[in-house]
Amino acid sequence: MPNLVRPFRVIQPPRHLAHLVASRSYISYERLELKDKLTRNPYSYLQVINPDTDKELDADRGSKEYFREIRAVYDEFLKNGWLVGGDDACYIIYRQTSPTHSFTGIVALLDLPKCEEGALLTHELTLERRENLFSDYLECVGFHAEPILCARPSNHPGEAVLDRCISEVVNSREADCDFSTTDYIRHSIWYVNPELNPALTEALGPLNKLYLADGHHRLASSIKLRHRHPNEPGVDRILAMILPAKEMSIFGYHRQIKNFAGNLEELIVKINRLESVRKVEEISKEESRIQKLGCIDLFNDGKSFRIFIEEEEEESRLRTDAGWLSENILQNLLGISDPRNDPRLKYIPGSSDAALTESSKEKIIFALHPTPIDQIIAVSDAGKTLPPKSTWVEPKLRSGLFIYEFGMHPHPTK
Repeated sequence: MPNLVRPFRVIQPPRHLAHLVASRSYISYERLELKDKLTRNPYSYLQVINPDTDKELDADRGSKEYFREIRAVYDEFLKNGWLVGGDDACYIIYRQTSPTHSFTGIVALLDLPKCEEGALLTHELTLERRENLFSDYLECVGFHAEPILCARPSNHPGEAVLDRCISEVVNSREADCDFSTTDYIRHSIWYVNPELNPALTEALGPLNKLYLADGHHRLASSIKLRHRHPNEPGVDRILAMILPAKEMSIFGYHRQIKNFAGNLEELIVKINRLESVRKVEEISKEESRIQKLGCIDLFNDGKSFRIFIEEEEEESRLRTDAGWLSENILQNLLGISDPRNDPRLKYIPGSSDAALTESSKEKIIFALHPTPIDQIIAVSDAGKTLPPKSTWVEPKLRSGLFIYEFGMHPHPTK
């Protein structure tokens, strides 16, 4: 039976251009920063997904016509040699090293039918509108340009053998591609030919369950595309990076309530009356820097409070602080019933804790402790979901560094 994890023929920037081509996720750039990148760096993969940078297009963003323009710029990158394809299918061992963390995983393909059968467990709901949009995008461009991020749990079958195979590769030779980017991250890449290193393929064989950490809409859209074109070569697989769960860095995803016109003291009283709240007490700025699971900090107009949630032993592994906050305070007390689309609600990545000081009388910030990976796995195993943006997971993977093209030819667009 074929493995869940498969090698692939990678499209990538040549080594001397890798640091210029690979880009952060499009949505991570502020407007002026994006404009600067597009103006100053013609090699950036951002040029591919912004085909209207240097010319006027009749196509609207998000339309199939616009997506076909993306494919056209991608083809220009191939023609110019700014993206190149290897001759053979391979696995990729990829390491990100920052000043504080190091992540080493495998970039490969996952078998989508196996994922649908339960080999890849998820913890977030997706929006059908976004699924359809990205399915159209994939249909028109014919490639994945950024891996989804998956966790392999501790003590999975064959873990020790797989860890040893990875260590033997990275310790036996220099990286095939090694560069640093301006966000102080070093990117090291080793290519592994499965025919020359069959041990890695054998070590991946027993790996039959993974957990999706980042990329829920990309997964759902890829599955939808597979059902839309069941006979199209290559659409039954998705590009993924597989990382040991214990290596992942997970931060809280804070909530900011904008245009708060209520009375803070009244809100505190209402929160204190909730049946599942043990107490609410005012804390100092120094105390607010020490976050605790089961506690949610509230910031407003220079004041800081800590909400202590009652423990529920039976549900403690499945109940998350983000879920409790969404149901008990955001929905029941503040009337935010649609956390995905309510304009009053803004999400702040936990890696940007400086933003917590931006509270004012009209803004309330709820700071959340990171959800432990074991709790995310427990929620996934139970078939349950977390509220949107419950976790900020690192590493964040670059776009355009590893590309998987379906069938190695343009996907039909009619």
